[in-house]
Amino acid sequence: MSYQSLQDVMKQQKGRETMQETRVLVETRGTTGEETISYWFDLPIDVAEFEEKLGIGAESGDYRIIEKVLPYADEVHEHTSVYQLNELDFMYRQLSSDMQEEYVSLLTVFENLEALYICRNVIIVYPDCKSMIDVARQKLMNDPTFKHLSDDCQEYYFDFEAYASHLQEHGKFLVTEHGIFELPE
Repeated sequence: MSYQSLQDVMKQQKGRETMQETRVLVETRGTTGEETISYWFDLPIDVAEFEEKLGIGAESGDYRIIEKVLPYADEVHEHTSVYQLNELDFMYRQLSSDMQEEYVSLLTVFENLEALYICRNVIIVYPDCKSMIDVARQKLMNDPTFKHLSDDCQEYYFDFEAYASHLQEHGKFLVTEHGIFELPE
């Protein structure tokens, strides 16, 4: 994705209400005798505003991140660039609200935000399910394979426990307090 299209998408999203606060405290690296300037920026960071507030170029590397309030804080370090911050913010905002809510749990399965972002469209979320039996019921209702079964057959004869066991043995699932995620193999 080009930098310009990334900027355009971020401008569109800037007005959206975010579920979690995302901001960083950036400090200039003054040479001996120079005053350092610090400023809190909400993400995504507008490069023109960044350069205006701090008086340095975003590409200069003459700044460092000294504090951060981010759900993906572990991926941001002192020398992370403004462009990398904006890219991480973009990836996070592209996750569904269910994935954002369970971001920490999902990181037990995915290596980092980028890996989760890449797989976001193949992860199936069952937000109202508390057990694999609930997932089995939901799959039965939505899977065209089972459409030929009558409601009576589904209700009285279908073995949801066995189907739930089959799903668990042949799939990859993450159970969280807000639902169950079916993950790619």
